[in-house]
Amino acid sequence: MPCSSQPTARAMTVAERTLRRGSLLIVLLAASVAWTSCDLASASNTAILNANSPIAPTVQHRFEYKGEDVVDGEVAVESKIQSDDLDAILSRNGFSRSDVVDARIDSVKIINPESAPSLRDADVFLGTDAEGPRVAQVTSFPDGASFVVDDTSTPVLEAVRNDEARTLYGRFGLESAGDGAVKAEVYYRLEVEGV
Repeated sequence: MPCSSQPTARAMTVAERTLRRGSLLIVLLAASVAWTSCDLASASNTAILNANSPIAPTVQHRFEYKGEDVVDGEVAVESKIQSDDLDAILSRNGFSRSDVVDARIDSVKIINPESAPSLRDADVFLGTDAEGPRVAQVTSFPDGASFVVDDTSTPVLEAVRNDEARTLYGRFGLESAGDGAVKAEVYYRLEVEGV
């Protein structure tokens, strides 16, 4: 009899170890699920607005200049918005600037209208002067190209939250003098909370 009771004690020890390990695994699994669900809950509280959104955060700007503003083939000018601004776009999507938690300019399309002097190059900054973040730089325009896209992503959260994204400042190199205009389409990527 003593011999048969000893294997039973060993079997219980193995069973206890398995049970303890299983309990520990269940606790760890439950903790990881709880942590993941918290992360997913916070992530689902935000939405991304970009060029693929039904009401895309794309703002159209126009730079107009006179021939007398051109100096040595260069002109510097502030833009005027030709479409809804970011406030209107955010409002139509059910948000405001205070809901924005991340903001980038994904790309800028520089458009050279046929009626304007041809562009050689372009530097575009967010704000009223060249001190703002550069959002587009085009070093040359191919012959006959009506537009060029600079797809360098630029972070602009502070400018968007502080309402400093209403104006662009452009410096353009021109092939000839004369009155003209340049257009820019600015494609934003906005992450907003409060969904």
